[in-house]
Amino acid sequence: MKKNTLYIVLAVALVVAAVVAVLFKTGVIGSSDDHLSYDAFAIKDTNNITKIFLADMQGEYVLLQRTDAGWMVHDSIRVMKPIMDEFLTTIASLTVKQVVPKTGQNTINKVLSTGSVKVDIYQKKPKFKLFGIEFGNKERKTKTYYMGPATMDNLANFALLEGSDDPYIVYVPGFRGFATPIYSTNYADWINHDIFQTKITRIQSAEFIDLAHPEESFKAVKTGARFFDLYDYQNNKVAMYDTLKVIDMLSEFRDKNFEDIILSFSPEKIDSIYREQHFKTIVVTDIEGHQTTLELCHKLNLLEDEEGNPVTEVDEDNFYGIINKNYQQMYLCQFFHFDRQVQPLSYFAPTAVQK
Repeated sequence: MKKNTLYIVLAVALVVAAVVAVLFKTGVIGSSDDHLSYDAFAIKDTNNITKIFLADMQGEYVLLQRTDAGWMVHDSIRVMKPIMDEFLTTIASLTVKQVVPKTGQNTINKVLSTGSVKVDIYQKKPKFKLFGIEFGNKERKTKTYYMGPATMDNLANFALLEGSDDPYIVYVPGFRGFATPIYSTNYADWINHDIFQTKITRIQSAEFIDLAHPEESFKAVKTGARFFDLYDYQNNKVAMYDTLKVIDMLSEFRDKNFEDIILSFSPEKIDSIYREQHFKTIVVTDIEGHQTTLELCHKLNLLEDEEGNPVTEVDEDNFYGIINKNYQQMYLCQFFHFDRQVQPLSYFAPTAVQK
């Protein structure tokens, strides 16, 4: 009887040892440093991530949110899809390489306290489970960690997981480099530069309002797949116009971008520029009724006359833009990129009757 009991105990011990070995090997428990598992920093399922908050120690921050229209930064501007895809891939695959040796932990902790980016990740999680069945969804903060600077070989990063006492070295498998740039808290690094992305076959109407010369305002309205009628500023149908020029101009709305975002302007300065330098408004409405609005404002350059007195001159290369009536933000745009979209109605008159 005692011998049978001994065999049973030995068999159970061997099974437990085998299970533990498998768990260590797969990273469920332990890791290369016997502290955190290899995937402790990772979010494997990024499809249910609802928002990500990044903040550095200098007070800069970025809020990324998933919406029905895609990922947005600070609620208003679309995020560049390639950048967001790369970021989500990084979040999913971030891997623990090793714990920072005890001899270097104090130094690394000081570095992380002053030079890291705090990362808060929120996901949709079930409110509760009953018999393995999930009920309801609730947004919860599921992970927080601090992404620090690169290691000496520039192939990994120092990082600290909230709730852990020890800093770690983390890396992205298959990527030869460090992850710091993708955890940017610079708003401008995330924004999509697209203004208009509407193919001509999806344009229902395009309106061009000229504030300086109202009589040059006009509207193009779809009548067929690639056919449009023109209406002047009094809403009278234009009898004759250069069809090719209109089609070429409308076709370019498939890809119109701004050059740069201007972060240095205060709301007061934006308001002043808009009131004094707004010269044209473009409104594109697609076949589903969605509108994109660009309000154009002259950019003035400060120069000196022959006597050294300050004078202003309209910049012929660049202008300021306000997108979708967000009067808290201005963008720098280039005239050459919008050359056909800023033309007056008279530009589209038949060649023989153009002024």
